[in-house]
Amino acid sequence: MSSPALSPAQLRAVAHRGSDLQLIACAGSGKTETVAQRVSSLIEEGAAPDSIVAFTFTERAALELKDRILKRVKEKQGAEFLDRLGPMYVGTIHGYCFRLLQDHVPKYGSYDVLDENRHAGILAREFFHLGLTSVFPARSATADFIRTVDVIGNELIDVASLAGTPLGECVLKYLEMLERYHFLTFGLIISKAVEALGDSKTLARVTAPLRHLIVDEYQD
Repeated sequence: MSSPALSPAQLRAVAHRGSDLQLIACAGSGKTETVAQRVSSLIEEGAAPDSIVAFTFTERAALELKDRILKRVKEKQGAEFLDRLGPMYVGTIHGYCFRLLQDHVPKYGSYDVLDENRHAGILAREFFHLGLTSVFPARSATADFIRTVDVIGNELIDVASLAGTPLGECVLKYLEMLERYHFLTFGLIISKAVEALGDSKTLARVTAPLRHLIVDEYQD
C-alpha cells in the first residue's frame, strides 16, 4: 500500500528543515500521516535513528504513529532497513521519561511504574498511615488525593512549598512510601525526568544525539 497523497501544506511540513515547526489542524486531517512521512523523509536523508525522538500522549496514539512511520520507511528504504531503527524512540512521553531515568539515573534502575489500578490499591492499603482523611472527605479521599498529586506533579509544584500544611504532610508521607517500595507514578515520571535534566552532565548525555524532537498531540 503506497503512502497517501499529501496536500501542498502537508508537503511543506514534511520538507521543512532548520527551525521549529508547529502543525495546527483538526482531527482526521492527516497530522499523524504528515509526521510519519516527515520522519521517513529524515531517515531517507541520512538522519541517524537515535537522533529522532517522536512521542505522543497515549499508548494507542503512539502505536499508530510508530506503525505509520515503519510503513513509510519500509516503502522508501525496504524492509531490511527496519532493523536499523531500534535506536529511534517512538512512544509516549511517559515511556520516554521512564527510559531516560533508567538509562541515566542509576537509582531508578530498580523502580517500577504504578498503573492506575495498582496506584489506587497501594493508596487503599496505606490509607490510614498517610492520613488522607485529614485533608479529604473519607468517601472520596483516595480519588481526590490521586487527582491532587497528579496536579502537583504535572505543574512541577515544589512539595517543600506545602510544608507545614495537612496536605503537605500527606504528600511527604506518600512520596516517602513510594521511595520505600521503589515505585513511580506517571506524574512522578515526568517531574523526576525534569529534575534529572537539571543536572548538566545528564542533560548533555540525553541531548547529545538528539536532532529531531517530534511531539504529536502537543496540547496534551
